[in-house]
Amino acid sequence: EIRALSPKGKTPLTKSVEHAANELDYRQNAATVILVSDGLETCDADPCALARLLEEKGLDFTVHVIGFDVTEEERKGLICIAEETGGEFLAADNADELTDALTRVAITDDGEIDVSPSQPQPQTVALKATMLRGGPDIQSRLNWTVTSAGSGEVVFQKNDTGYVDFEVVPGDYVAKAVWSGWPHRGERVGGDKVGTKEFTIVAARPAVVTVPIDLGIPVTLEADTEVAEGGQVKVRWSGPDDLGARISTNKLDDGPRTNIYGVPAQRARDAYQAEAEKTGASIDSNGDGQFDQDDIAQTLIGAPSYEGEFEVRYVLDDPRLILARTPLTVTDGNYSVSAPAQVNAAEKFMVTWSGNLTPGDFVTIEKAGTKKPFTPQGNRPRLTEDGAPVELVAFAEPGDYEVRYVLANGYTLYGGMQHVVQAVTPIEILPVEAGLDGPSEVVGGSTVTFDITPPGESWQDDYVSIVTPGATKHNRDSSMILGRQKDNPGKQVTFRMPAIAGDYELAYFLAPGNTVLTRMPITVKQAIATVDAPDTVKAGEAFEVAYAGDGFPGDRIVICPADVPDNRMWQWGLNYGFPAVAGESVGTYSEAQSARRLAGKPGQYEARYVTGKQNVVLARDAFEVIE
Repeated sequence: EIRALSPKGKTPLTKSVEHAANELDYRQNAATVILVSDGLETCDADPCALARLLEEKGLDFTVHVIGFDVTEEERKGLICIAEETGGEFLAADNADELTDALTRVAITDDGEIDVSPSQPQPQTVALKATMLRGGPDIQSRLNWTVTSAGSGEVVFQKNDTGYVDFEVVPGDYVAKAVWSGWPHRGERVGGDKVGTKEFTIVAARPAVVTVPIDLGIPVTLEADTEVAEGGQVKVRWSGPDDLGARISTNKLDDGPRTNIYGVPAQRARDAYQAEAEKTGASIDSNGDGQFDQDDIAQTLIGAPSYEGEFEVRYVLDDPRLILARTPLTVTDGNYSVSAPAQVNAAEKFMVTWSGNLTPGDFVTIEKAGTKKPFTPQGNRPRLTEDGAPVELVAFAEPGDYEVRYVLANGYTLYGGMQHVVQAVTPIEILPVEAGLDGPSEVVGGSTVTFDITPPGESWQDDYVSIVTPGATKHNRDSSMILGRQKDNPGKQVTFRMPAIAGDYELAYFLAPGNTVLTRMPITVKQAIATVDAPDTVKAGEAFEVAYAGDGFPGDRIVICPADVPDNRMWQWGLNYGFPAVAGESVGTYSEAQSARRLAGKPGQYEARYVTGKQNVVLARDAFEVIE
């Protein structure tokens, strides 16, 4: 009852005294109350006025007051309660004085301490049962019998119930609980489960008696007592695997439904048996000629990822119950990681490491102070058993970073156990610069070479791109990775310029990170071209078209109906016309083309000079097709 209370720091003196007086039926009986208080009334009431009222209406009502560790001013406020009822006020400043004060006010007129009546008074006893000691409560299908420890006389009995309470006089007793609700059947684990508990009842002290039920299930559990962080724990066990048991590693205060790493016991037993059959090993540990639940099986389960005291458990699934446990100490894996103190942005560098390697461990570089052990942006090469150094690539953004050794460990939902950072070393990423040089004004569609000055030696993955001014992403149609440039890689890059006139930039992108290190403005001027077709042509006959232009790769003369928009002319016929060749001025629209596209289709047409890049129409001339 006391544990269930939630103190609020208040002192309801008046209500307390009034409640005690009513409980004692002070109007009909002589009643004495001992009030112990550590302060004054705090609930807007007058205890002194109440004391006068109780004295007037009561048969013989007395309040003795003990002020426990109270100030001089607080004593004055408490004394009146005792004076109004003919009681005594005593002050106590410590435990001994409190005991003396309580004894003094309990003395009766004849000099004896007022104790319980001479006849033993029955006390309330509450009974509950748990599955094993400290396990979950059993709330149904219990048969209770309580007997006197001396005579064996039955003093209480109740069947098919859960929690019970009864009254019994002080003495020694034995409680017996029979549980018929065990959910499993079978010769090994079935039947009713029984528990007993001896207990003593003393005067004026209600009791709660907990009876642990012995499930009678044989379980053995052995495991490595010490293992390094992230290692494998060797476990040997026997028990009711077929009831859905699980073997796990746990923190000491974990409940039965929680585990760090674990494996279903039956699955582990089956795997152990299958391996033994392959190798011909003998696994019949009890010598009965067969391998079953009573024989010792072995398995490996994951150890926690950091140092400390843990335990290995054998946990039943239904009901969820810890049947066995054994301590496990996880020791330091002696991890370390080292890297250069400074590297350039996007530069590759080597990392050395040491420690108790577990499968999947890796190193990574992350922004200093990042709470997550790793982020998707970081590269994280896995470590190998030969202890070889690994290569990392610095971020493009300068600043303070960390190189981390991350213990991968197995997959688990247990918080903070997977991907634990075991070692850290700081690293500073320094800013870098790059240079671009070339013409600032170019002709649209032309091919231009620019000079490149990469930052440092790690430039192979860097790239340059023709972009709109201020763009932070590259243009996929006009990009070149420096390491893939055929001529003078890392020194020059050659681009086909956009055909659409306007302002552009050549941007140098650092990789990884896609950060723009420098930009160079470029103005693209539209190329100049002319085209001259005959005024009329006969359908099905060849004809010549004169033209003038740069003849860049892909430039061509296109013949199409006059009403076809520039952005739709390819749907009329992609390959109709002829290439515009640099240095030449006349081309022929062949008889075969004319017969396929113009025969039987008189009307208005155009000859158009179209760029090979972006299909810009630089010039056009109208003509008529006649029969």
